[in-house]
Amino acid sequence: MGFGMLGGGMMWGSGMWGGSGMWGGGMWGGSGTAPGWIWLVGLLAQLLFLAAVVGVGYLLYRALVGGDRADPALAELRQAYARGDLSDEEYERRRERLREEE
Repeated sequence: MGFGMLGGGMMWGSGMWGGSGMWGGGMWGGSGTAPGWIWLVGLLAQLLFLAAVVGVGYLLYRALVGGDRADPALAELRQAYARGDLSDEEYERRRERLREEE
């Protein structure tokens, strides 16, 4: 035996070298299970990846929706123009002045 793909080769059982193979008593000791801390490292890596995905999504959302902070003076100027308190020329002049101050 030991000649086929699933034969008793090195990984599946006690093969030619006499060990218990990769699955039986490999690098984690005799039991074939990983130590407890390795699961914690895996969980932390997944949480870190999830936090990175959420952070990038938030930044993309802010960039697409208008992440720049609205200037309250410009907002008030727009409202005054919408109410009809300012002429077109006055609105343009004040808007340009406010943009120069930024």
